[in-house]
Amino acid sequence: MSVFHHVVRSALLLSTLLPTAAQAETPWEFRITPYAWFAGIKGDVSTLPGAPRVPIEVSPSDALSATDAAFMGLFEARRGPHGGFLDYLYVNVSADKTVLGPPVSLGLDASSKSWLTSAGYSYRFYDTGQAYAEVLAGIRHWKVDTTLDFDGGRGVLAGRNIHHRESWLDPLLGVRGTTQLGASSFFVSGMLAAGGWLGGGSDHFYDTSALLGYQWSKQFSTALGYRLFDVKYEEDGFYYDVRQQGWLLGAAFSF
Repeated sequence: MSVFHHVVRSALLLSTLLPTAAQAETPWEFRITPYAWFAGIKGDVSTLPGAPRVPIEVSPSDALSATDAAFMGLFEARRGPHGGFLDYLYVNVSADKTVLGPPVSLGLDASSKSWLTSAGYSYRFYDTGQAYAEVLAGIRHWKVDTTLDFDGGRGVLAGRNIHHRESWLDPLLGVRGTTQLGASSFFVSGMLAAGGWLGGGSDHFYDTSALLGYQWSKQFSTALGYRLFDVKYEEDGFYYDVRQQGWLLGAAFSF
């Protein structure tokens, strides 16, 4: 069974463990949020054992043209203050750059594919009707696929094509909240999550976002904002230390 299926099963198991005392009178609420994240990337990745790491960089302003493919979606289920979430993200970013100029003239065509699947439990500890805040606890599965295609140059990296694929699992803790702006239909929301720390996963990661949205109806809203995450992972000679950030656009459907 794949790790993705384990994550889904974990989310379903969390929902079955939710307290049932008040649930008989509380209906379920669901929300589906497809979103687009135009994320640049900056960081360092490993090449060959003994060879130096190389930087990869795509600015947020160039992210749209550098993104070859992307898919993102968030599913949430809630009953009273208790809820569960499943967030999936896939993005494929590529860039060309000169690593070393003349006389070495080493060029690099780099691509980075990232799959992030997060699942867990949320508890809403503050809710006034116009504003709410909740804590998050769960797991995040990472899979990254990097391809480094070197052109020209001299030495061990000249003309080499280097491919790495790694996956790992991290614990996730976080907090998020939303507040309506006065009596208007506008709202602001934010999220901060972090994880890693344990053996076998990343050294650390953090993930944060801030959005301004508009509630068109009880069932539909849109939001525009900015998201940033940073992750550092090192295992068996593979090194991946990157930051991805950029504009975020989403639409939420509640039922």
